[in-house]
Amino acid sequence: MGNYLEAAGYEGAWSGGRLIEQEDFIRIRSRGFTSVRIPVRWSDHALKEAPYTIAPLFMARVKQVVQWAFAAQLKVVLNVHHYEEMMNQSKLELPKHRQRLSSIWSQICDAFPLESYPADSLVFELLNEPNGAVGYDDWNGIIAELTELIWREKAQDKRKLMIGTANWGGVSGLYKLRLPESCTSGNTIITVHFYEPFQFTHQGAEWVQGSDRWIGTRWLGSPQEKKGLQTLLDGVQAWNRGQGRNFEIFLGEFGSYGKYAKPQDRKAWTSFIVSEAEKRGMSWAYWEYSQGFGAYNPESGQWRDEILQALLPDS
Repeated sequence: MGNYLEAAGYEGAWSGGRLIEQEDFIRIRSRGFTSVRIPVRWSDHALKEAPYTIAPLFMARVKQVVQWAFAAQLKVVLNVHHYEEMMNQSKLELPKHRQRLSSIWSQICDAFPLESYPADSLVFELLNEPNGAVGYDDWNGIIAELTELIWREKAQDKRKLMIGTANWGGVSGLYKLRLPESCTSGNTIITVHFYEPFQFTHQGAEWVQGSDRWIGTRWLGSPQEKKGLQTLLDGVQAWNRGQGRNFEIFLGEFGSYGKYAKPQDRKAWTSFIVSEAEKRGMSWAYWEYSQGFGAYNPESGQWRDEILQALLPDS
C-alpha cells in the first residue's frame, strides 16, 4: 500500500489527495492476493521528545486500515517506514533515535495485541531500508533491542518479526546481518528488496538524481539479463542455507516505475522476478498497489493488465 500512510506529513500527500479505502482491500483480495504490506511513517506522527507519543488520531487510522485488510481476509505486514531523521542526522543523534524507535514499537505492541491481532494474520517489520547513520553494526544492535522489546518486554513472543538488511535493504546486506539467538525460522522472516537493474526499474524517477538519462532503458529478458538477476537470488538462497537459518525469505519490495518503461518490458521483468522468487520458495509483495509503480490505476478504476498478469498469471 505504498505512498499512502508513509507519505511525508500526511496521508494523501503523495497520492493526489487519495486515501486508502476499504474497497481497496476488497478489490485486492478479489483478484487473488492473500496479503498486503502497509508501510507507515510513524516518525512524522510521534513527539520528537520523550515519551515520543504517537498521535492518537493517526494510530486510530492505522488500526482502521489494518482492520479493513483483516475484514477482506488479507494477512498484513505492518512496518516502520521512512524514519528519515534516524537515517539522515548525525551519528551523534542515533542513540536518541534508537530510544524513539523503541518507544514507537512499544506503542505499536500496545495498539496491536496478540489477542486482537493474531500472530498468523499480522507480522511486524522492524524498520524499512536502514541506511545512512544506521550502519551494519548499528542495525544489528537495533535488531537485538527490538526483538528483546517486542518478544520479551511486551510479551508478543508469538508474533513473527520481519527483519531486513542495512544499506537500503538489498541482497548484499545479508552478509553483514547478525541476528540474536532468539531469531529462529519459526519466529523470524527475512526480507530483501529487489529493483535490479535499477536503471530499468527507476528510469525517469523524479526522486532519483540522474534518472532522466535512463529513460528508454529496455528489459527484454535476454539470457544475459536473466543470469545477473538469477545470480543475485541464488546468493540469497546460499546465505539462507547457512547454519541455523532456513528462514522464510520475503521479497518485500520489487517493481518498476511506470511513467516511461514500456508495458511489455514491465510485464516481462515482473513475471520473471515472481517466477524466480517462487522457484526458490520466497514469498513476495509487489511495490506497489496504485501509484507510480502501481498494479491498479485509480483514475481508470482498472487493473494494469501487464502487471496483474505478471503477478498472478492464473487469476
